[in-house]
Amino acid sequence: MILLIMNTDDFQFFIRVADCGSLSKAAQEANISVSVASQRIQRLESTLKLRLFYRTTRKITLTDEGRKLLDFGRYWLDDFITLKDTLTARDKPLTGNLRVTTSATFGIKILTKVIANFALLHPTLNIYLDLNDQNIDLIEHGMDLAIRIGKLNDSSLVAKPLMTNHRLICAAPSYLNQYGMPHSIEDLQQHRCILQQHQNGLTDHWQLIDQKRTVVDVHLKAYFTTNSGEAIRQAALQGLGISNHSRWHVADDLEQGHLIELLPEYQIEPTTIYAVFPNRQFRQPKTELFLSYLQNYFKHEYPWNIRKN
Repeated sequence: MILLIMNTDDFQFFIRVADCGSLSKAAQEANISVSVASQRIQRLESTLKLRLFYRTTRKITLTDEGRKLLDFGRYWLDDFITLKDTLTARDKPLTGNLRVTTSATFGIKILTKVIANFALLHPTLNIYLDLNDQNIDLIEHGMDLAIRIGKLNDSSLVAKPLMTNHRLICAAPSYLNQYGMPHSIEDLQQHRCILQQHQNGLTDHWQLIDQKRTVVDVHLKAYFTTNSGEAIRQAALQGLGISNHSRWHVADDLEQGHLIELLPEYQIEPTTIYAVFPNRQFRQPKTELFLSYLQNYFKHEYPWNIRKN
């Protein structure tokens, strides 16, 4: 790797000079003399055996080689420094900001408590939690990671599976008293269903797995539609129809009898809970430690890691 054969401070100064477009301005910002600044650039050029700048008495401009090094080197340097920080940060307190995004429902029900416990262990770290039912652009919004459930469509992101997300079909007793209990997939298709509208369209197909492990694709009619998972739960509790939920979302409602699981002989095709990151080779220590904390939580503390009948 090119960074291993050069002084990273010199390379950082090269980036500063290129961004400033002036050796003297970069020297002033770095609080060094112009002669020392010139020596640092010359030393870097000598190490790489490349000419990085054209210099005149009035201006300094990048050579083609210098421009390529600048374009690719920024990311190399950032990853190198992050890697170095990760390797040396084990005994240091976490500082700075950690920015996390997830759906509003999962964030309120599950993740806020997990993050709060993590924050108590790292009191010098500032944490921002974005609750958003739409998948925001991580880079545009400066997010360190996202917790997402279900199919991932953005191939530019790096995803780490955390846990299988088990789902079920249910309805309120008031709905079942009025419309009856579905006893088959054919019955289910005749019922009033509550469906979710995502960024990529309406989820009007549910995949059910029968006892022979055959996946059955069930097309449904929407009588109530929303883009919020919590709104679907509230609509189901009010008796508006049959809904499809993550088990963690309605576990309390099932236990208290406010919702009743339907067609238990079928398993809803499970999804996956992911930690998702911008596509960078190395992550900062704060992000790596939080990922490790999440992995430990889902392995040892998450109550719904095994489907309950």
